[in-house]
Amino acid sequence: MRITGGELRNRVVPGRVPRGVRPTSSRVREALFSLLGQDLSGLRVLDAYGGSGLLSFEALSRGAQSVTVCERNGKTAAFIKKAGRSLGVEERMTLRIGAVPKALPAGSWDLALLDPPYGDSPIELMAALEGRIAWRLVLEQDAAAPSAEAAGFQVLKRREYGGTALSIYAPSSD
Repeated sequence: MRITGGELRNRVVPGRVPRGVRPTSSRVREALFSLLGQDLSGLRVLDAYGGSGLLSFEALSRGAQSVTVCERNGKTAAFIKKAGRSLGVEERMTLRIGAVPKALPAGSWDLALLDPPYGDSPIELMAALEGRIAWRLVLEQDAAAPSAEAAGFQVLKRREYGGTALSIYAPSSD
């Protein structure tokens, strides 16, 4: 797994991804950061479903100030921590072990990246994030699934890349 952009571009995430983790493809990651913009300087980012850690590493590579990573599996969380240390970004990461939304710490973020296991509904987490996301929320899901509708967020864009869909949301303005 290779990082696609930013200061860590072309660096390989070390180690073998834990069983059961579906890393976001390089094509989808490149598309995601083309939609959001390549410069995330100073942003506080939430990666709600850590998985391989790739979305966190891509955000940090593009200048994110910090990333809060939530991962429900302890072995997978250990993989992310070790990879972050190897890439030199561990000090800008906060790792929370547990299922979202229960694992969410207090606070808010500028950008939320949600890549739940396909088949899991993101609605409960999106509801928990209402009023806590300042700029954008990105949902990666199976292209066959409709865009999630949640109070507090409005869909700006939806793009499909093979079997994967990216939906970009903005906080609703009341």
